Amino acid sequence: MRVIAAILMVLFAAPVFGQGSAVAPQQSFYERLDLSPLDGVAVWQEGRLKSFASAARNTLNFVSGPRLPGGLEHKTALLDLALRPDAWNGVDLHWVKKKVMRAEIIEALKSSPTRPAIATDERLQRFFDHGLAPREFLEDPAVQAHLATLKLDVLRYARPVEEIETSLVVAKPEVLRRELSMISPVGESAQQRPWQTLDDWTIANPQSPAGAAWGKVETAWRSGQPDAVNAAVVELAAALPQVNPAIYPDGDRMRMEAMYFRMGGFSKTWMLYLLASIPLLMWIIYRWKPALTAGYALFLIAFAFHTTAILLRWYVAQRWPNTNMFEAVTTSTWFGGCFVVLLEPWIRRSRMAGLFVLGSAVCSMIALMAAHLDPVHLNPNISNRMPVLHDVWLYIHTNVIIFSYVLIFLASVTAALYLGRRIVLKMRGGEPLDVSRDWARAGGAGFLIVPRANGETALQAQSTSFGQVLDGATMVLVELATVLLWAGTIMGAIWADHSWGRPWGWDPKETFALESFVIFAILIHIRLTAKDRGFWTAILAVIGCIAMLFNWIVINFTISGLHSYA
Repeated sequence: MRVIAAILMVLFAAPVFGQGSAVAPQQSFYERLDLSPLDGVAVWQEGRLKSFASAARNTLNFVSGPRLPGGLEHKTALLDLALRPDAWNGVDLHWVKKKVMRAEIIEALKSSPTRPAIATDERLQRFFDHGLAPREFLEDPAVQAHLATLKLDVLRYARPVEEIETSLVVAKPEVLRRELSMISPVGESAQQRPWQTLDDWTIANPQSPAGAAWGKVETAWRSGQPDAVNAAVVELAAALPQVNPAIYPDGDRMRMEAMYFRMGGFSKTWMLYLLASIPLLMWIIYRWKPALTAGYALFLIAFAFHTTAILLRWYVAQRWPNTNMFEAVTTSTWFGGCFVVLLEPWIRRSRMAGLFVLGSAVCSMIALMAAHLDPVHLNPNISNRMPVLHDVWLYIHTNVIIFSYVLIFLASVTAALYLGRRIVLKMRGGEPLDVSRDWARAGGAGFLIVPRANGETALQAQSTSFGQVLDGATMVLVELATVLLWAGTIMGAIWADHSWGRPWGWDPKETFALESFVIFAILIHIRLTAKDRGFWTAILAVIGCIAMLFNWIVINFTISGLHSYA
C-alpha cells in the first residue's frame, strides 16, 4: 500500500512552488518543516469540519486565488502569515484575477509619488503576467484612491475591487488566527456549541495540553526553529482530539481530505485519458486490433483513478459530489465512463467497438484538463450545499441532467468523426459518395438490435459502411440524451414548483435547457425529410453540443439567475 501511495503522490501531487510566485525568505526554514501531523486535525469552517490542509486552502483562496501563496503549501503559508507576517513584506501574495485590473493598478503605481521601491518595471511586468502582487503594491495610497474610484463603476469594477479588498483583509494575521477554530466544544450540549479558536482556548486554558502545545508552536515558529516547530506540531496534533474525544471527527477522514487536495483532486488523470485517446483513434482509423486493446486498457486505468477521485470526494464531503460546477463537470464525465464500461462488452465484437470509449476518453480528458488548468472557474474546494439544494430532487434532477449532457458530448465526438470522414472522402476525390445510403436506416437503438434477413444486425454486418456505423453511434447517444434531457427538465420543473412555488419562470438556465432539447427534437425529426440525413444529423449533434456547453458554462458564469449556483 505504501508503494501505491508513493506512486499516486508522484503522479498527482501538486507542485510545492506556484508559477510566478516570489518565494518567501528563509527558504531553508520552510523546507525543514513537517506539518503532516496536522493532516488529521479538524477545523470548523463555513459550517462544516474540514482537514487543516483543506481549511488553509479555502482561506488562502481568498488571498492568492489559484496560486500557491509565496510558493508554499497552503498550511505552511497560513501559519507563517498568522505568526510571522513581517516575513511576507515584499512577497508576491495577493491574486488579481483580471488583467484589466492589473493594468489599472500598474498605471496608478507608475504615477504614484509614494511608489514602493520594489515596484520596479520588471516586478510590475511579472505582476501583470502572473497576477500575484505584494501587499505594498495594493496598499499604496495612489492605488487605494484609484481603486475607490473604479469601484464606483458597479458593472465593471465593483466586484474585482471587492475581491482585492477581501484579499488584503483575509491576509491580516488577526483574521487568519480567527480561522483556526480547532478546539472541539466541551461540557453539556457540546454538539450544539461552537468550536473555539486556538487563541481563545490557550488564553483560558494555558496549561492544558493543547494550549501548551500551541504556545510552543508560536514560540518556535517566530524564532525560526523548524525542529522545535515539528516537535510542537506532533504534540498539538495529539492533544487536540483529547479535548473532547466523544465528538472529535475521524482523523482518517481528515487525512484523506488532505491527501485528496494534495493530489490536486486527481485532475491530472486527464493525461491518462489523453494517452488512451491516441491508440483508440488509431483503431478507429486503421482498424488495428492491438491499438483497441491498448487504448481500452489505458482508458480503464484512467477511469479507475477517476472513480477513486469521485468516491474519495464523496467520502470526504459526506455527500454525493454534484453540488458545484467542479463536481458537476467531473461527475458528469464519470457517468459517461460508467455508461461506456457497461456498454462496451456488449458491442465489443461489433463494428461500433471502441467508438464510445474514444468519446468518453475525449470528454473526460477535456473536463479534467479544464479542472486542472482553470481552478479559478472550476474551484475544487469542498463547500456546503446551499439551503435550496437540501432536497432529494438534487440527486434525481441534477444527475439525470448532467448524464444527458455527457451523452450529448459523446454524440458530438462521433458526429465530428462522421464529418471528418466526409471531408477526407471529398478531398480524396474518386467516385462520389451516395449520401442517400450513408446513414443508419434503423436509427440508433434499432441499428443495435433490429436483425436483417440473415439474422445479423446492421452493426455486425461487414457490408455496413463506416459512415453508417458512425451515424448509428451518434443516434444511439442522441436518442438517449434527448429522453434524459426531457426527463431531467420535467424533474427540474417539479423541483422548482416544490422550492420556488412555480414550475417554470424563464430563468436563463431553464430557457437554454429548453433550447437544447428543441435542437435535438429538430435533429430527430429532420431525419424524416432530409436527403443527406447522416450529414445533417452530425451537424445538428455538434450544434446541440455547443448549445449545451453555452448553457452549462456561459450562462453559469456570466448571467445571474436562480441557477447561478449550478
